[in-house]
Amino acid sequence: MRTINSALKRLGEGEFICNVHYPEEFAALEDPAGRQIADRWCEDIGYRLARLSEEGAYFMAYSIVTADMRAQVREDLRQVRNKLEPIVGWMETLRQSQGQTPNIHEGDMLWESEIGEAVRTSAVLERRLLDMKDLSGARITDTSLDRVRRMLQHLESEGYLVEANPALKGYRVTGKIAYLYQLLGFIAANSTTLADDKLVDQIDTQGRIDAPAPLDVAGGIAIQEPPAPAEEPPQ
Repeated sequence: MRTINSALKRLGEGEFICNVHYPEEFAALEDPAGRQIADRWCEDIGYRLARLSEEGAYFMAYSIVTADMRAQVREDLRQVRNKLEPIVGWMETLRQSQGQTPNIHEGDMLWESEIGEAVRTSAVLERRLLDMKDLSGARITDTSLDRVRRMLQHLESEGYLVEANPALKGYRVTGKIAYLYQLLGFIAANSTTLADDKLVDQIDTQGRIDAPAPLDVAGGIAIQEPPAPAEEPPQ
């Protein structure tokens, strides 16, 4: 019971729960009894338990979307487009230069030193890194390694990475990365309507996001704005 209560607390904080980030809570939600408790708790406070595919991360999404929520979703999408899309594009270019598949997946390891060395030996990667104006806290005097560090810290603060090896600055990619790719795909398909007040939310009534199904933008608010404070999880 303690573990499912911890899972409910994380859901209420707007966290994405996957096997990399919060593995014990993920196991509790994988258990049918735990998932039933979570479903009922979310429903009682006006939300629903959503999921990224059959094996992906769990998160809490709104069950009813108001005009104010849609406005917040559009703002969140703009934040992703302006700040995270350049980082993802840069990381994909890096992986391709190393002969890897471009997409980043849950469980992948990213090493600060390895990325820094790749930048040091590639003028293209270094220039693209310097061109990223929205790296949080970036200064004009930053070195390329400083910017790599800030980029990884930003991804960690947004829940897309967890520091798996503090001594060697190794980060493991969380299951939330699948949601980011869903968001980027939604932005690409709807870039001309993000400022349109008539943008229609597409809600998966099963509480899941299964590629290539439409993005559940009702859950997008969880990226930047955790749900309103909820009552304490059941004891």
